[in-house]
Amino acid sequence: CVGSFSQMHLVFMSILVGGFVTGCGGSSGEPKRVSVAGTVTMDGQPVASADVSLEAEGEARMATTDKDGFYQIKGGAQALKYKVVISKFEGAGAIKLDPAEGMDAGQFEAMQAADSTGETTAIIAKQLIPDKYSSRDQTELTVVIPLEGTQTADFKLDAN
Repeated sequence: CVGSFSQMHLVFMSILVGGFVTGCGGSSGEPKRVSVAGTVTMDGQPVASADVSLEAEGEARMATTDKDGFYQIKGGAQALKYKVVISKFEGAGAIKLDPAEGMDAGQFEAMQAADSTGETTAIIAKQLIPDKYSSRDQTELTVVIPLEGTQTADFKLDAN
């Protein structure tokens, strides 16, 4: 009877310790997030006020760069591989839409958006980051966030 008590005690302790070890990641159901930061440069110069979006299935995180191109994901991110979209818009101005005068691509997009409301004036802004970084469909950027997080998730963009 003493031998079976020791075996039961050992099994109970193993379950108890195993529960503590597996529970260390957080039992709230929230995924573990790690610290993520980096810089964004274009042609070697910091890109200020750019939006940096990390997108993975079921996870999306965003930050904005400061004057030195530095960003930090508030609340961290899961250790995953992400598609990265970086965008920065310049100015917003009203343009009068007049198809008779001809239109560039931005004006055409504004006209299409305005058509649904019947307006003939639209507010548009110019994207300063090339499509290969700023378009969700065309971005070539990815980042893998390691389990320990990273402070060097840097993106060196080329304006061409």
